[in-house]
Amino acid sequence: MVGILSPERFYGIDVFVDSLIILVAALISYQSRKIYLFIKEKNYEFFSWAFLSIAISFFFKVIADLTILKAIRITQPNFIAEIVHEQLETLQLINFFAALLYKIFLMLGFMTFFLIVNKNKKSDNVLLFIYLSILTVILSIYFHFIFYVTLAVIVLLLTIYFYDNYKKKKTKNRLLVFLAFLLVLISNLLGIFYEFSPEIYLIEELFLFFGFLTLLANHLRLKNGKEKNKA
Repeated sequence: MVGILSPERFYGIDVFVDSLIILVAALISYQSRKIYLFIKEKNYEFFSWAFLSIAISFFFKVIADLTILKAIRITQPNFIAEIVHEQLETLQLINFFAALLYKIFLMLGFMTFFLIVNKNKKSDNVLLFIYLSILTVILSIYFHFIFYVTLAVIVLLLTIYFYDNYKKKKTKNRLLVFLAFLLVLISNLLGIFYEFSPEIYLIEELFLFFGFLTLLANHLRLKNGKEKNKA
């Protein structure tokens, strides 16, 4: 079974970056909700739920990061060693389930985006994608990179959609959304190779953070513009 295995050299740093991602994702969720209340466009409500799911996913990732353990060899069986061994097993279980919940909520968040942009497509195709996403989470228990490959495919489709959307009408808001998802896509592509090259782990996290930060900046810009128009 595979949990979240943060490279040893980044212990502590990854928790800090993930905490920032939680904060930014939660703020985007909150701002999306406020924009929805202003303009009553249903997509922003779904956008809010998607980023809430992502914020929750990274909360579980922080828990998983905090319960990563080095291998400890107990050479002599005794009472203290048995207690330590039980505690290690408990932490390993917490790490595993926190990692699994991280993947479930992160996949749920990005699948919500996918459903938003494909709401007019055939329901059979959407259901197939949902099925493949569920299967991916299950398989990622044993093969971590499969999760990132599937997530990268979803984000690639979203990035193409937002690029086409920008080409139809070249506004700054649409450009920022496209650039944000492009940064998220780069993050997920790097995540595919994380197990083979741990050095890129922090770069992957930073790309995701700046992608979300770009979306937050766009949401604040959009909300302020709507408030001025309403005034």
